[in-house]
Amino acid sequence: MKPHIEFSKLQRYVQANGSYSLVKRGDSIEVHFSPNFPEAIPHLPNNLPVEHIMYGDLVDGIVYFYKFETVSSFGTTENLLTDDDPIMEWLKYI
Repeated sequence: MKPHIEFSKLQRYVQANGSYSLVKRGDSIEVHFSPNFPEAIPHLPNNLPVEHIMYGDLVDGIVYFYKFETVSSFGTTENLLTDDDPIMEWLKYI
């Protein structure tokens, strides 16, 4: 099963964490995250902002994520997510 989380739980998390934003278009969900905390800055390519975008589908109140994208000064990379993908491990801590 793809990485997933209850939509209401995800909404509460995003509202409480200013580094995240949530975009909902019908049943399509995007979660945007830009690390802006001081300890992240030395790890950013060319010390420039990075944006992570997680794409998912909303089905019966659950968001199933299928793609993880990173946009940085190096360009855009994307990973199609598999079952229990380690990239999405953070969902388990919400």
